[in-house]
Amino acid sequence: MKNNTTKKNTYPKKRKVNGKIVSKKQGWVTLHIYGNAFERGYAHGTLLAENIKYNIDVLPLFVNEFYHIPYEEYRDLCIVEIKPNIIHYHKEFYDELVGIETALREHFIDIDVDDLICWNSIMCFYSYSIHKKKSNTSSMRCSAFIATGDATQHNDIIMAHNTHTHYMDGIVQNIILYVTPSKGFPFVMQCSAGNIASGTDWFISSSGIMGCETTIYGINYKPVFGSPFFCRIRKALQYGKTIDDYVKIMLTNNSGDYACSWLLGNTNNNEIACFELGLKEHSIQKTYNGVYYGMNSTIDNQLRTIETIDTDIYNISTSTGARRFRMNQLLNNTYYGNISIQTAKTILSDHYDVYTNKESPSSRTICRHSDRDHAKKSGKPFYPFGSTDGKIVNSENAKQLKFFGRFGHFCGRTFVKNTFIKNHPQYTHMEKWMTNMDSHDWILITK
Repeated sequence: MKNNTTKKNTYPKKRKVNGKIVSKKQGWVTLHIYGNAFERGYAHGTLLAENIKYNIDVLPLFVNEFYHIPYEEYRDLCIVEIKPNIIHYHKEFYDELVGIETALREHFIDIDVDDLICWNSIMCFYSYSIHKKKSNTSSMRCSAFIATGDATQHNDIIMAHNTHTHYMDGIVQNIILYVTPSKGFPFVMQCSAGNIASGTDWFISSSGIMGCETTIYGINYKPVFGSPFFCRIRKALQYGKTIDDYVKIMLTNNSGDYACSWLLGNTNNNEIACFELGLKEHSIQKTYNGVYYGMNSTIDNQLRTIETIDTDIYNISTSTGARRFRMNQLLNNTYYGNISIQTAKTILSDHYDVYTNKESPSSRTICRHSDRDHAKKSGKPFYPFGSTDGKIVNSENAKQLKFFGRFGHFCGRTFVKNTFIKNHPQYTHMEKWMTNMDSHDWILITK
């Protein structure tokens, strides 16, 4: 006799959720998860189920818009090149993804581990797409700095970062995730729902290490797809005790899949570092007195010369060249010795265009507004890309896993989707996934 019994969901119901939503304020959603890998993932997936569903739904559009490759090609690459390496080198984090999947299944959301790997891997393909000459729009992400010692008002560490990204995905990077793992150091990071590492790369660990990064522009090599960068930086965040530990972990089985200038600070001794990592080339600079900053060109000449096509670093008509000039001007001259939480807000909201010698927000300004550019050296006029959030922390707050955050443009300006599309109908295909950016206040983020 044919069995017509409906197949039941085999996942247990009413499993304990090791976590909670802490707050929803000024655009940010803060939550705390804890436990072993599966438990953390299950809590993550339970608390952010609908957010994760939205992200996976929009992922094919992101891939097409950012990288100009078919989503099927992207998904196959993730499953073939990245998934086996996560299982082999980072089983703990794979188990965390399984926990997220389990929670989603219990919410009757048809998303599996492969979907979650595709979501977490999106920046791994920055280097791949550049090498294939299919995209350069994702290669200039963020302005940031870290300062310490005689550069700062109170001789402590000040770190600040504003995310530069598309106005389609910037809106989903509003998750502040506090994690207390059963093994390793508790930490906090900014991310998107479904991420097991910080896609915007802003993090603070109870080990005393804080960090952020800016992308290295114009790499010229093909990544090797070893250990994916998001697993390596997550491992460093959870287990690294020193800046040297972070460097060692990031170099181990390096894929070159997301070339970055990592800015790191240690509140235990007020040391800061600029760690620039490509594929075969890397550099590390450290100091107890001074400033490091990132604006998408490498400070290290050898890495820039060998592993990038970047010739813009001293050209102030370009985004990287103009921001480098202005960052140096503000950090090493105007505010040196007086860098603080307050002056950091001023520095990273700066709209002075050194090429035109006037206040005019654009792709050349530290607080980036590419949507206001009528013409650029590369890319598309009025492209909806720019600053989508801001974070600042000092040593005192970092020791308590607290920091100041503003969601939306770092400067507080608004973005109105309907007005933008009306003025620039060439971007109508993005309208469905684009949202307004309101002017939010700065808040102190804590659990």
